[in-house]
Amino acid sequence: MRIAFFTDTYLPNIDGIVYSIINFRRELEKRGNKVFIFSSGKKEVDDSAVFFYRSVPFAPYPQYKIALFPFSAKREVAKKEVKLIHSHGFASMGIASIKVAHDLKLPLVGTFHTLAPQAVHLVASKRWSRKIASQLAWRAVKEFYKPFDVVTTPTDTIKNLLEEHGIKNVVTVPNGVDVDRFSDSLDKTVARKLLRIPEEERIVLIAGRLSEEKNVDAIIRAAKKLLKKANVRFVVTGEGPAKEKYKRLVVHDGLSKNFVFTGFVHDYELPFFYGGADLLVTASTFETQGMTIVEAMACGTPVVGADSLAIPETVSDGRNGFLFKPFDEEDCAEKMLKVLSLPEEERRRMAAECVNTARGYTISKCTDRLLEVYKLVL
Repeated sequence: MRIAFFTDTYLPNIDGIVYSIINFRRELEKRGNKVFIFSSGKKEVDDSAVFFYRSVPFAPYPQYKIALFPFSAKREVAKKEVKLIHSHGFASMGIASIKVAHDLKLPLVGTFHTLAPQAVHLVASKRWSRKIASQLAWRAVKEFYKPFDVVTTPTDTIKNLLEEHGIKNVVTVPNGVDVDRFSDSLDKTVARKLLRIPEEERIVLIAGRLSEEKNVDAIIRAAKKLLKKANVRFVVTGEGPAKEKYKRLVVHDGLSKNFVFTGFVHDYELPFFYGGADLLVTASTFETQGMTIVEAMACGTPVVGADSLAIPETVSDGRNGFLFKPFDEEDCAEKMLKVLSLPEEERRRMAAECVNTARGYTISKCTDRLLEVYKLVL
């Protein structure tokens, strides 16, 4: 089958949507399908199956682009004899996917990756205006997905949320993790040696895009409390628009010796950071799935996460990690200390539960579910 993925973000950007597209494309093509990518941005990828369209930066996040005239994608889709269109966004490339599918009479699948209605802080600062902006955003999302044959989303939590807002034909298809790359059998000393962290210090990992909605400031406040009771080094990987803000907060709170900001970490290094950590912590209240959570668990690393949206679907309190009340730094610090204080036998049990959880999210299993969706609309 020949499939067209339409997306508003692709390489060289690195985020959860891009990883999802790359993983699904690789597995689909391994099974004899052909996937073409249609994206905003300029061509920075040497790949004849990837097409970019002239774009302008999206002001709040300049690394993301809005394609100006993507409707010419219709010509390439027809030329490539595509049989199905799968949209991974709802900005200009998402709109183009609807137009192209309609004109060429092709089945149309959409994936709801990002909780855009929750990101109203980007356009509204007052509580009352955020509420109105959120309501308008949900109406826009509902209207956008009306032409789609099926809408997929990574978790049942978000599926239920979409249905509550009137979106129909929603199916859960999780994003898969490469368990060959993320594994509990990796050398757990690599990251420690690379960062020159002494053996007596425990490692708490913060991974992913450093943006406002990830609430890393809540973790920094929790760190102040945790450091009174434990010898910990916080390792912060990744880039993002809020990185400098978080670095300033660390300096302001006198925590510079306890935090390492690594910047961008290459794909081949990332599993060693997960595997070398004593725990991963996330305070995000924005997750539709949380790929870093599954990747950490695949490496046998417990997760302390905010009890919000999709996170509790993966983090089972006391089994493969712990949940804390969102924005509650006392509770966050307490749950991190719980993991760090586990006896060795309990620690091994929790690591095994993490790996067992991650096995439910292999790329192969998730692609099986995606292909079932494709069969529904063909």
